[in-house]
Amino acid sequence: MEAGVGTLVVGAGSAGLATAAALVKAGQPVSLLEKADQIGASWAGRYDSLHLHTVRWLSGLPGFRIPRSYGRWVARDDLIHYLREYAELSGLRPELGVTVERIERAEDSGWLVVTDRGVRAVRRVVLATGGSHTPRLPDWPGLETFPSEVVHSADYREPSAYAGRDVLVVGAGNSATEIALDLLSVGATVTLSVRTPPSILRREILGLPIQLLGLALIKAPPGVINPLVAATRRVSVPDLSAQGLPRIRNPYTQFKETGTVPIIDSGIVAAVRLGRVRVAAATVSFDGPAGSPKRWQHSRTRRSDRRDRLHDRSCAACGPPRRA
Repeated sequence: MEAGVGTLVVGAGSAGLATAAALVKAGQPVSLLEKADQIGASWAGRYDSLHLHTVRWLSGLPGFRIPRSYGRWVARDDLIHYLREYAELSGLRPELGVTVERIERAEDSGWLVVTDRGVRAVRRVVLATGGSHTPRLPDWPGLETFPSEVVHSADYREPSAYAGRDVLVVGAGNSATEIALDLLSVGATVTLSVRTPPSILRREILGLPIQLLGLALIKAPPGVINPLVAATRRVSVPDLSAQGLPRIRNPYTQFKETGTVPIIDSGIVAAVRLGRVRVAAATVSFDGPAGSPKRWQHSRTRRSDRRDRLHDRSCAACGPPRRA
């Protein structure tokens, strides 16, 4: 068994790096493990056009601001560079490619962390593995025999392969809406399949990032948050009920009960309002004509509104399971 350290942090993303840096600053012994082969792997594995929805000057980690040269809304590659620089300046040396298999109580009231490279005995463990590292693809009926391409948003990188195609994007979170906009840039026909209509907020209002509203309301009760967020959407976002995205009466309560995150608008509102992105009901199954060969390009999805549509490609951006 390897010699123990005071604290072992699992995950070298933003939270893990910030936690480990704070411990180092406090003079505490710390080890940092990362399953992937690089720092900030969850960001590195996402689509090329990804940008932060939080403004640059409120997105940095403790002790080191994100450089002004990265712009107001930080791009994926710039964020990854920032995280690596933060680790170096903080004196962190994450052990990459190490998988934590289980964590057990030790007899001395500490912890035994079992990894694929041995067992670590530590006093404390901080789990900073995030909630978006493992893709989830619903078990739709007909998916295994679906003759056309279905990809998860975690595997989507850029839109060139979808040029001129009819694409169904399943989901109504920020990944889904940003990928929909990405697809429009190459002339794809895009349909957004929505199970639970989300709340929609502008990324900024009158030059002020919407993030400031969230910070101001962080300790407020639902009875205060719900009407304020609903009113913010009402005065800043046009009514999209006719297009399939109705306003939510209690957006904060919906988020807490179902996990449906708000859309931070980076162009999807205009695209839906102008009909460039169509909105459809939830996808409940996939099928194709009987005996259709695998090379057949047009396939069918059956939606909960009992309407069928043929699509060339489908991209699932479904997010985590819905809360009970």
